[in-house]
Amino acid sequence: MNILEHSIAWAKGEQFEGMCIAIGGLATIVLTFLFWKYGTTPNAKSLVLPSLVLGVLFILMGIAMINSNGKRPVAFQQAYESDSVQFLLDEKKRVEEFQILYPISLGVSAVFFLITLIGFVWTRNPTIHAIGIALSVFGWALIVIDYFSKERAAIYYEQILQQLQ
Repeated sequence: MNILEHSIAWAKGEQFEGMCIAIGGLATIVLTFLFWKYGTTPNAKSLVLPSLVLGVLFILMGIAMINSNGKRPVAFQQAYESDSVQFLLDEKKRVEEFQILYPISLGVSAVFFLITLIGFVWTRNPTIHAIGIALSVFGWALIVIDYFSKERAAIYYEQILQQLQ
C-alpha cells in the first residue's frame, strides 16, 4: 500500500466517522421528538431543546466531515501526481497541526462533565440537568470521535514518516 492509498484510506475513515456522527444526530433528533411527543414529566420536557440543539450540531459536524473528506481523495491524487515529495511534506505538516486539537477536545469534555456534575449536585432544576446531560453526551462524543481519529492520524503519520525516509 503506497502513501496515496494510505491518504485515501485516511480520508475515507474520516468520512465514515462523519457519517456515523450525522446518523447519531438524526437518532438524537428522533429521540427529541419522542421526548416532545410523549414526555410528560418536567425532566422529559426540559430535554427537548438541549437534545434538539445537540442533534442539529451532530448532523452539521457529520455533514462537514463527509463533505470535506469526500473531496480529499481527488485533491490527494492530484497533489501526489504533481509532486509526491511536496505532497508528503504538506500532509506531514497538516497532520502535525491538527494534533493539538486532541488535548483541547479532551479538556473541553472534562469541563462539560464538570459542569454537568456541578449542575446535578447543586440544583434540582430540570433545565440545568437537561443542559448538563446534553453537554455530557457532547463531551462523550468528542472523546469517542477523537479516540478513533487520533488512532487513524497516528497510523497515517507513521506512514508519512516512513515514506519520507
